[in-house]
Amino acid sequence: MMVRKVLCKSALVKSGIADHALNPYTGCAHGCVYCYASFMGRFAPHGRPWGRWVDVKVNVADTLRRDLQHLRRRAKGSPPEVFISSVTDAYQPLERTFRVTRACLEVIATAVNEPAQQALPLLTRPDASLLEPDASRPNSWLRVSILTKSDLVLRDLDVLQDIPGVEVGMTITTADDAVSKRYEPGAPPATRRLAALRRLADAGISTWAFISPVLPYHADSRPAVRSILTAVRDAGVVRVMVDRFNPYPASVSRFLKVASAEAAETLREYIASPREYLDRLRATVAEAAAGLGLAAKLFSETASS
Repeated sequence: MMVRKVLCKSALVKSGIADHALNPYTGCAHGCVYCYASFMGRFAPHGRPWGRWVDVKVNVADTLRRDLQHLRRRAKGSPPEVFISSVTDAYQPLERTFRVTRACLEVIATAVNEPAQQALPLLTRPDASLLEPDASRPNSWLRVSILTKSDLVLRDLDVLQDIPGVEVGMTITTADDAVSKRYEPGAPPATRRLAALRRLADAGISTWAFISPVLPYHADSRPAVRSILTAVRDAGVVRVMVDRFNPYPASVSRFLKVASAEAAETLREYIASPREYLDRLRATVAEAAAGLGLAAKLFSETASS
């Protein structure tokens, strides 16, 4: 594993997932074979395979403090959302040592709890609406959401509880630890992630599950879908987001190298007839979620693509 300490010029970047994304690392040691973020490797100078290198943004917390000040000055209308971990995992194993994600959360906790006048002295007259608390939300100017595959997030429960309205999502692709080990070799087992969701929910943290990607063969049948959704419901989750396997060439190649014969065949069938496969999967997920009382956001209308 190649690990480099790097400096970042900004912590928050515009994102198609939320208003802004925060990625304390570049690269990810979880090494999930299906990961769409593997395209980040093209920006790395060393040419190492995905999952075998990580850049640690050692100044990210200090940079985030400045970025949040600028963001708060500009904030109008609906609170902007910061999404943590759009192209990395903020709680990958290196976080135990570097603690840059925790440092970022501490910066956020301070920023959302300080009065606007004290935290950000302005040279111009502020918009009065920015200084009036929103009675419907404990945190009136910023929304924060985290997505991870690691129960290491529990280490920071104390800080999370200081961020009003924070949401933590956990990626769950299977309830079977053997399957998660095959396709997500560097990530904690599925059962540990489910247990983490339970602890977060019990601590009063808003949680959700990201069923993504739906693993061909392992997670796309009616029994498999119901098993996964039942597991997340039993972990205290009431909201799930489900997304398909995106058959990017690099992802397909990595998947086929480790897939069982049945999974490989199912993936090939999906690629050959995407409309039929995705329509069937969408109906299966919707039926199971409704039966379990889960609020499910299904993947976009992709069957025609």
